[in-house]
Amino acid sequence: MHKNMLALILIGLYLLFVGCELFEKDEITYDYPTITKIKINKIPELNDEGYAWDEFSPPDIYCIVIDDQENIYYTSITQQNVSNSELPITFKPEKLELKDSERELYVRVYDEDLTSEDIIDTVGPFSAQMIMDDSSNVYTMENYTWTLEVSVTLKW
Repeated sequence: MHKNMLALILIGLYLLFVGCELFEKDEITYDYPTITKIKINKIPELNDEGYAWDEFSPPDIYCIVIDDQENIYYTSITQQNVSNSELPITFKPEKLELKDSERELYVRVYDEDLTSEDIIDTVGPFSAQMIMDDSSNVYTMENYTWTLEVSVTLKW
């Protein structure tokens, strides 16, 4: 009797702390290719004039996903005071479905300020099809000056 109770308690503890994942769905299915993560891996330490992004603190970073006509598909929240030692930072868009897998998109990264936003830089173009044709679901882009690096994760 005691052995059976001990076994039941151990099984209960296992299910409570570890086994709950057994009952969760393994993979979310998507109707269209969907951007699930945008990771800012690297940003330039100084702006184009050679000054710090913000005078008294590190930059406040956010990003947008746009097409070549400047249509905005996603705007992230702002991460406050991001120093290079805190990179990478990850944004997780909800329902950023790419219904047109051929459409070329860009990620633009900003420093948010009280009166205006400073464009840090833009990377791209990329398309859902470009990522799907690759062997992985993560596509890493760098701008031509190698100062901004962004990874986009796509699920389908």
